[in-house]
Amino acid sequence: MAKNKIFYAYVFYLSLAVIFIPGCAYLTHLDEVRFMKGLEASQKEMQAELDREQKLYNKLKADIDNGRLDKLMQKRAIFRIYGEPTLCNPAQGQGQSGVKEYCIYRNPAGGGLLTEIILLNLDARERLSSWEVQ
Repeated sequence: MAKNKIFYAYVFYLSLAVIFIPGCAYLTHLDEVRFMKGLEASQKEMQAELDREQKLYNKLKADIDNGRLDKLMQKRAIFRIYGEPTLCNPAQGQGQSGVKEYCIYRNPAGGGLLTEIILLNLDARERLSSWEVQ
């Protein structure tokens, strides 16, 4: 009977140790755990944004390839359908053939400087006048 009491006491204290020691270790590193969870959430948001941009870029590329891009489309309509471009700048001087502004869409999946881009040229009335895939 005495052996059973010792065994039960041993099991009881071992159970308490198994329950509380990991909790103490968790509390010791609570700030690090919170930081890592925040980092994970941030990375998921960034990946979701990249996926959205890739989908819009693919849609623009497909519309160009299939002849569905309207040459007189307004700048606002382009942004609404294909998202904001990577860069929009005024053309140097009056530009070639009446181009007032150009907008660049960069392939988000591409790596570095050699990634594929789509250059959209806009006229003085902010309408699409031409495009180029590079």
